Amino acid sequence: MAFTRRKRFLNWVDRNPKCKFIDDEAYQSEVLYDPNNEDPSQRIKIFHTPNLEKKPSIIKKIIQSIWVPGTNLRGKSWSSNNFDAQLGQTASIMSFSGIFDGLCIAPVLWYLTKAAGFFAIPTSILYSALLLIISNKAGEYSMNRPKDNNSTASFLLFVFFVLSLLKTLMSGVGLDLVSRSGEIKNATASQFLEIKAPLTQKKEIIYSDLLDSASKECNKLTAKQSQLDLSNRSQRKIYNELQAKMYRKPLNIESQDPKYLLDNFSMDLGPCRKVNLINNLNGQNNFNQENSLKYKYDLSKILSPVSSLYVFQRNKYNDIFNGNPLKGSRKDFEKYIPYFEKSNIDFNINCINSKENCLEDVSWSNPGQAINEASKQFYSRLGNKDWSNLGLSYIGFLISILLSTSSTVLLYTASIDIRNRASRSSKVEEWMEDIFAELDTEEEAK
Repeated sequence: MAFTRRKRFLNWVDRNPKCKFIDDEAYQSEVLYDPNNEDPSQRIKIFHTPNLEKKPSIIKKIIQSIWVPGTNLRGKSWSSNNFDAQLGQTASIMSFSGIFDGLCIAPVLWYLTKAAGFFAIPTSILYSALLLIISNKAGEYSMNRPKDNNSTASFLLFVFFVLSLLKTLMSGVGLDLVSRSGEIKNATASQFLEIKAPLTQKKEIIYSDLLDSASKECNKLTAKQSQLDLSNRSQRKIYNELQAKMYRKPLNIESQDPKYLLDNFSMDLGPCRKVNLINNLNGQNNFNQENSLKYKYDLSKILSPVSSLYVFQRNKYNDIFNGNPLKGSRKDFEKYIPYFEKSNIDFNINCINSKENCLEDVSWSNPGQAINEASKQFYSRLGNKDWSNLGLSYIGFLISILLSTSSTVLLYTASIDIRNRASRSSKVEEWMEDIFAELDTEEEAK
């Protein structure tokens, strides 16, 4: 009879530890008990029922969006202890995967939001949290897989997988940006350095165009001289005139510096004198060039690639980096200045930017380039199977792959589980309503 079934049900609720909250709520209810009432159904009157459904606070909702409870992965129609335990494990792995990836890619997000200045850190944290919440919600909603929603659930699972994959691909890069920041900068600088050993360096001939034209003219006049008969007085006169023309020099010029004469009095110089001056100058220049190249090569072995780029190729350095890599050590390189002043090699140890920039450590001028270079170097080492140099980033990358793969597989297997379908079944809800309606009858057993 209905009364007997109702009593058995209430006894079961009273004995079930998971239903203890029902007893707690019942004891909080305010009732009026009248034992003398002839109608048994009216002896207990409930005039205040506590609200059994308590809305979670905003903080609790945020926490549950980050660390998803297992019960959020199923419906409300049906469940069991074993199934809830399985869903709890799935939700934990999914949540931990998202949090782990978020920590790994945090440096990448920080570089992307670096332009925000003071707000870079909170903005990067916000982006990381949003990616985590979106990923968790996609995984959570992918569990809702009735026949009429199967395609939507599959699409959301695909979204979850893609988001996890993208975060996994950047996890190793993010760890590299933290643990190998200096190596990434130096490797990038090495790509732009132009430093060779002095013996293999091609020597530069200065005033090459002027030397060619002057040599042709000088050879032409020398050929004319060779055709003259010096025993003939008139031809000797022509010879001397040609000689004066060939070695003509400006008058009243105190400085005899070849470079000074060539730069300022080139039109007043005879072609053969130009040739001699240029050859002498190139001989001296080659000597100075060779010495400077030697010092350049030696310094490149002492300095880091970033510092070498700063000293020898400042324009390129300013395109890539900010800050001063020689901070505190400038005086150690001042002795090389005279050697490089006598050559065409750029050598600059002075910080010409703001005082603040001169006191700053080396940083990337373009955060996007930092991410690009870190990505290229990480996947280059991975492609070359350079396991010894992958270090922490490689371990983090593997963990991210395992967690992302496990989360996707567990979500899919749980979503197609018949127990999950039962927990969301409208038919099961109808059966429950029928049972409670029957239990709620006022008939008593005869």
